[in-house]
Amino acid sequence: MGASIIAYFPGVTEDQLDSQGGFWNDDNAWANWMAECDKEPAMVEAVKKLGAAPILTYKTDPMEDDEVDWVTPQQLRDAAMKLRDAVERGAPETEIILKAYEKGANRIEPVKDEFIRDLDDIVALANWGEEQGTKKITLEVNW
Repeated sequence: MGASIIAYFPGVTEDQLDSQGGFWNDDNAWANWMAECDKEPAMVEAVKKLGAAPILTYKTDPMEDDEVDWVTPQQLRDAAMKLRDAVERGAPETEIILKAYEKGANRIEPVKDEFIRDLDDIVALANWGEEQGTKKITLEVNW
């Protein structure tokens, strides 16, 4: 099943949506990982323990904007960088995170490398949102 992920904020225009970058690996692996959050509460707890809870922000159809746990672009960027750092140094909490990601990974590269690439793409999306002047952002995930 294909997926798409975009940076989303209230008032985002079609031109802005078309101007943002995408995921290098494609969006599907990250979308699958996000879907695992509902099935893997221990993984969510590991993300939170690493101080990266803002990485869990999302919106999907049919969610309304008032149902989103919004974060700032800085919070999203910081969370991605914290999680990236934890994966690179092999923090024990990342084992469950990477196992969940592996379920939907592309397996073109080692899972750890694919996950890090996705985190780098999220940093780029947070930077893009900040450049657009938004004060709150999320990742919109659709299948």
